[in-house]
Amino acid sequence: MKYVKKAGYIVATIFFLVFTLGPFVWTFVMAITPKAEMFSNVVSLLPSHITWSNFQNLFSGGRRSVAYFTGLKNSLRAVIVTICIGMPIALVSAYTLSRIEFPGRKIIKNALLITMVIPVMATIIPLYKMFSAGHMLDNTFWLSMVYVSSYLPMATWMIINYFSTIPKELEEAAIVDGCGFFRIYAQIMLPLIKPGIVAVVIFTGKSAWNSFMWPMIANTSPDKMILAPALATLQGQFTTNYPMQMSGAVMSVVPVIVMFFIFQKQFIEGVAQSGIKG
Repeated sequence: MKYVKKAGYIVATIFFLVFTLGPFVWTFVMAITPKAEMFSNVVSLLPSHITWSNFQNLFSGGRRSVAYFTGLKNSLRAVIVTICIGMPIALVSAYTLSRIEFPGRKIIKNALLITMVIPVMATIIPLYKMFSAGHMLDNTFWLSMVYVSSYLPMATWMIINYFSTIPKELEEAAIVDGCGFFRIYAQIMLPLIKPGIVAVVIFTGKSAWNSFMWPMIANTSPDKMILAPALATLQGQFTTNYPMQMSGAVMSVVPVIVMFFIFQKQFIEGVAQSGIKG
C-alpha cells in the first residue's frame, strides 16, 4: 500500500506539471518556430530549426514593437496604481475586521465573501455603461480602480488571516505602553505579517497584469491598451502572426517569474499563513 500511494503521488505530480508547464512550453516552442513552418502541412511537435527573429522583432522599434512596449508600460502603470491604492485599503480594512468589534462586522465580512462569487462577466455591461457615461474609458487610472474593487475582497480576507497569527497580547501590551504601540508594530508585528503582505501584493499584481476581458473593452485606444490586449495586435494585415504573438506572450511572463523568484520565500510562507483561520 505504501508503494501504491507513492506511485500515485508521483503520477499525480507528473500530470500536474504537464498540465501546468505544458502551455508555457508549447508557447515557447511556437515562439521559436518559423512562421512558414508553422503553417506547413508537416506535423511536428518541434521546429526543424530554431529562429529568434520573432523576439528580435519585438525590440526592432517597428509598429509591433511600439504596440508591445506601449502595452507593457500601461500594464506596469496599472499594476503600480492598483497595488499603491489597493494595499493600504486592504490593510486597514483587514485590521479593522480582524481586531475591532463593532456592530455589523460579520455582515461586512460576509458581504466581502459574496462579492467574490459574483461572475466578472455579469458586471462588464454595467461597468461599461458607467464608464462611458462618466467619460472614464481609455484611462489607465480608472481601469486600475476596477482592479482595486475586484481584488480588494480577496486581498482583505487573506490579510485578515495574517493578522490572526499575531497574538492580541502584543497589542494589549503596546496599548499599555502608550507611545510604544507603533514601535512594537514596526519591530515585532510587521515582520510577522510581511510574508503575507508580499503574497497579497504578488497575487494582486499578477491578477492585474494578466487581466484581459475588461481592459480589452475599456481601453481600446492604441496608446492606452495594456499588455494582454496589445498582444492581440501583434499580427499581420491579412494573417495572424502566431509566432510573434507567442514571443510577446513569453516575454510578458518574464516579469512575473522574476518577481516570484525574488520573493519566493516570502510568497510561499505568506500562502501558508493564509490558510490559518482566525
